[in-house]
Amino acid sequence: MNKCLVTSAYLLLLCGLALATPMLYKKNSNDKFEADLVPVSSTVIPLSVIEVSYGKNGMPSEEYKIAYLKKLRKKVKHEDDFEDPDTLITIKKKHHEKKGKEVTLKGV
Repeated sequence: MNKCLVTSAYLLLLCGLALATPMLYKKNSNDKFEADLVPVSSTVIPLSVIEVSYGKNGMPSEEYKIAYLKKLRKKVKHEDDFEDPDTLITIKKKHHEKKGKEVTLKGV
């Protein structure tokens, strides 16, 4: 009986430790402490696609390869400057690009 109580108390203690998380508190204007919740964000980094598989057994058909290469050639013709496909696009980068274009237009 005593061994059963000790085991159950030990299991409850382990469950409590497993579920416990650290919490930060801040003092508000009413001199009360409240939980300080910090937002957590994550960034998804795009990766370049090496080969697209479509068709039987994961192998692309010849028609699909030709259409895909044609699309890529058109895209390359229209791009003025080469950009690494693994670069992260941010708002600041877009803002600087727009600002740079405005400056060149004003200077002409």
